Amino acid sequence: MSYLGNLTCRDCGCTFTSRWGGSRGLFEYRCDHDHVVHVGVDSGAVVAVDGAPGDGRSLIEHRGRCPRCGTELATGRLPACPVCGGRDHDVLLAGILG
Repeated sequence: MSYLGNLTCRDCGCTFTSRWGGSRGLFEYRCDHDHVVHVGVDSGAVVAVDGAPGDGRSLIEHRGRCPRCGTELATGRLPACPVCGGRDHDVLLAGILG
């Protein structure tokens, strides 16, 4: 399930709109550099990285690391603040998408 909303960074006060979370049949992972990696729930294959098609290898083959920058991937991570890079936000949901 993906979410759309306004996030207010608790570190610097910046308010920005973003989308986060997986979608039907996909898990969302984010790395330290905020690359978004979508992985197929059934196959474990990397389907997309930042909206571009993935290479088809599994998350295991990538060793749990971002295909773009090599940093560790995590689930449930909110988008980084575009000003300071912080991830501690107040969330005001605008909607839940699929």
